[in-house]
Amino acid sequence: MGPLDKYILKDDALEATKNGFQLKFQSHWYRALPLSCMDFNLKINGKEIDKNTFKIKANGNEYRYDELPELDKEWLFVLDRGILEVEQPLEKGKEYEVEFKYDLYIPYILAGSQAVPLLASSVAYKNLICQ
Repeated sequence: MGPLDKYILKDDALEATKNGFQLKFQSHWYRALPLSCMDFNLKINGKEIDKNTFKIKANGNEYRYDELPELDKEWLFVLDRGILEVEQPLEKGKEYEVEFKYDLYIPYILAGSQAVPLLASSVAYKNLICQ
């Protein structure tokens, strides 16, 4: 948890789409990182959403969740928002309890005796009205 956690999900983060919904998120780290350094977990009203149903959008491109480890050349910049898209309908205008766990693996800070990338993990809890 850090001082930028409150900016991960803005009030307009949850939006209904034709086939489900999308959640717009922003990084809580102070530097841009590639998508390969990211992991996500999402709960809506306490129900965990299967990660394998996620589509991740960044910089006008779209990827499946299982492609994340390979995306070392696709970066999310600190002022940009990424999008998780899920094919699960949500009702426009209804409020939802969102729990978004956003893990960042910092490749240039190695920790512990195994010298693994530092894990900067945050969980954003927010009641959002689906736009």
